[in-house]
Amino acid sequence: MAFSIHTSTKKLPNHFSVAYYEKGYFDSHSYSNFHAFSEEHFFIAFDLINNEAISIPRSPFGSIFCKGAQKEAVYFLGKIWQYLRSKGILKVIISHPAEFYSSFVPSQDLLKSGFSLSFRDVNQQIELTSDWEDRIHKMQQRKLQSLKADGFQFRKMKENELETAYKFLTVCRQAQGLQINISLEQLQTQNENLPSKLECFGVFRDEKISALCIAVNVTSDIAYYYLPATSPMFRNQSPMVLLIAGMVDYYREKDFKYLDLGVSSIQGKPQETLMKFKERMGAEVSDKLTLELSL
Repeated sequence: MAFSIHTSTKKLPNHFSVAYYEKGYFDSHSYSNFHAFSEEHFFIAFDLINNEAISIPRSPFGSIFCKGAQKEAVYFLGKIWQYLRSKGILKVIISHPAEFYSSFVPSQDLLKSGFSLSFRDVNQQIELTSDWEDRIHKMQQRKLQSLKADGFQFRKMKENELETAYKFLTVCRQAQGLQINISLEQLQTQNENLPSKLECFGVFRDEKISALCIAVNVTSDIAYYYLPATSPMFRNQSPMVLLIAGMVDYYREKDFKYLDLGVSSIQGKPQETLMKFKERMGAEVSDKLTLELSL
């Protein structure tokens, strides 16, 4: 496959094993100035904003997808940098995935090629092994037992409940003074464009939602904890403990290897309370780097 430049999402190659790199994902968003580059073994997409090229800014990560032949990446990147310079781009920004994701040019190779570290985020993920229950904190084990005794129940929600889930997420985020970074229409489009990639899980008591998460099946063995929320009414009972436990069981049965709980820092600054909660749920830590390159 020859080196190709794509300035529209309409004719993107569609043979990737990562949800955020499929054509359907790109079609569910709008961009200021979309540019993607592909070759036989490589693919990367950018939004060109002012004089910066930002790789997939609305995605949890954006980097160079690689199907083997990593040594050839330097030639692929050289062609991209030449093109971006001609468009007046002065800086490239890449949010690299956490270390346990494969199929990407390693961050060490990008650093050797001229990128510098902008900041290092703390990513946390649960390895979906048979002994996960033994790795969670005793406090979380007690909460799990208490939630089940109090009538809280975990279940996978139906596809027609996506709007209900979104409304719940909106109310919970508003209670925290936050907003969701995706509209209902975009989420619905994403769900339609990426069949079986988005799944919604909830914890209920007396038919009331206490906690919820929309997950993304990023690859065949990694699920991403995308949009979680807990109702202020139930926060003291910690229903998120049961939600994560239910998701672990669900994805273990499907032979997934990881539940990616995402970053627990903001531009490199750790969120200690969030980190501690995920740690107590048996999560391990990995680096998630944001890299930049001056052209």
